[in-house]
Amino acid sequence: MANSAATENPAKEAVAPTKKGRKMLLIVFGVLLGIGAGGGYFYFQQSRAAAQSKPEKDRRTRADDEQKNDAEQANDEERAAKSKTDPRAADLALPDDSAVKQVIEMQPFIVNLADKSEARYLRLTISLGLSEVFEEKPPPLFITRVRNALLAVLSSRTSDEVLSNEGKAKLRKDLLRAARTASTEYKVEAIYITEFIVQL
Repeated sequence: MANSAATENPAKEAVAPTKKGRKMLLIVFGVLLGIGAGGGYFYFQQSRAAAQSKPEKDRRTRADDEQKNDAEQANDEERAAKSKTDPRAADLALPDDSAVKQVIEMQPFIVNLADKSEARYLRLTISLGLSEVFEEKPPPLFITRVRNALLAVLSSRTSDEVLSNEGKAKLRKDLLRAARTASTEYKVEAIYITEFIVQL
């Protein structure tokens, strides 16, 4: 009898810690579940607040872009109106080409302009007026030297410098001077600008 009582006690003692362990495990699980739910709620509140503020920021950015585009378009229209009413525009556009015997069109130039505030580029097609006639194509070395000299002039200009009629006339004179300096064998008599696009 004493043995059976002794056997019952260890069984009760062995079962008791397991119930306490389960209770403790349930409490820890509940605490972790509460922390996870709180974290999830906080995360979704932050996401919702960010999503609501983003359309407002996008609207402001879009409005700023539209305003900037409108201002640039107004400037372009103003420049175009000035060039139409300026009687000197035609005189500035015509080079002195009385000694030109042959015209050679060069490959287009695409050049980064020297604007500091924004990246802007110029697409320009130039034809050279030469004082002599080539039966075949002009020598590649001649074209390469002239292109190199013209690129040096073009990349030193800003968009403001090249957009006015006076600026274009000065650019043509500087390009002519550079082309003449680059080649002593063949005389360049005139520079013709046949395509002129500035990306604003």
